[in-house]
Amino acid sequence: MHAQKHHAWVFIFGGLLSLLLAGCAANVGKTIKVSDEQLAKYGTLSAADAIAALEKRINEAKNANMPFLAPDYFRGASEILSDAQKSSDKKPKDELISHIAKADAILDKGQTIMAIVQSRLVNELALKNQLDKDNVVKVYPKEYEKSVSELSSLIKKVELEKADNLDKDKIELIKMMQALDVKTIQYTALHESEVINEDTKSKDGEKQAPATLAEALRVYLDAGNRIVQAPHDEALVQRAGADALFAARHARYVSERVLALQNKFKESVEPIVLEEEKRLLDISTALGHKDPRDQPIEKQAEEIAQVAGEIVQGQQKSKQSIGAVNDQSKVMEKRLKEANAQLAEKDAQISGKDAQLKILNDQIAQLEEQNKSLVAAKAAKAKTTKAQRKSSTQ
Repeated sequence: MHAQKHHAWVFIFGGLLSLLLAGCAANVGKTIKVSDEQLAKYGTLSAADAIAALEKRINEAKNANMPFLAPDYFRGASEILSDAQKSSDKKPKDELISHIAKADAILDKGQTIMAIVQSRLVNELALKNQLDKDNVVKVYPKEYEKSVSELSSLIKKVELEKADNLDKDKIELIKMMQALDVKTIQYTALHESEVINEDTKSKDGEKQAPATLAEALRVYLDAGNRIVQAPHDEALVQRAGADALFAARHARYVSERVLALQNKFKESVEPIVLEEEKRLLDISTALGHKDPRDQPIEKQAEEIAQVAGEIVQGQQKSKQSIGAVNDQSKVMEKRLKEANAQLAEKDAQISGKDAQLKILNDQIAQLEEQNKSLVAAKAAKAKTTKAQRKSSTQ
């Protein structure tokens, strides 16, 4: 019976709200005047083309976010379009065009209202975008809906030009949205570590490993505080979340190890487990490996053994590589010596050829001198013979 009354009330309330919104949408057109240009723009079109043109303009307004930034104006124009589509064959063309031009004028006014809303609510709209970016609607849907509803109320005041006392409401809304955004970022970064810590507590972790669990909770709280200081520093948030998750996993595995060993010892087992881990951590550090304590101790030992094996293999490969390089160097050295010997032999051959060439050049020079002497002697002899002939003639 109670459920039936509840559904009836929801139905009545929803109906009243729809009538109220419809009334607001209808009222926005009362003060809108249609210009001759708007009438002419659609008057030259057929009824079908005029309806198509208005539909295109409404889609453009929708893509520009008018349904959120100027909802009454968008709704008013959309209702006119819907009515025109349903009654295009029943109304005279002049009346249809008049209504379509009215919707066009309403959209013009809606664009003006959008600009005013964006200038009056700059920070609030930016925060809404940030909430969407951080996926708040998925993490805290009810609180997100409340914040957006409050923002829509402020938009309504601006849209209806009743925003004289807006500043106080804006301050409260900004605080709400900022807190919700930080809360969401913390949840996203720390939820997994929180679940692990709660699971460890539920399994007597506070009794089994009180020191380790207390450290995990301390790291968790510290991570949350670090995120509050810079919630949009993605690198910082990731580091804080990783630190908290590491500590939570460590506490869980220490608690499980203590539980497995507690029947073998009378005293507190946690220090023994931590000492086991310390020895493994020292080995891991010496190998240059990461901290492995966010795993069960058996896994830690396996991981460290694997790393050690890889290092040994790497050293063996290095020795093999060095040997191969040395062998290659010896081969190269031998080849270099052979090449030098060949070059020396060629140099000797070239030197012998140079000596022979010098002797040949000297011989040629001697022949050239002898030739000069012979030519001179011939010239002198010819001169003497000529003189003797001349003397004899006389």
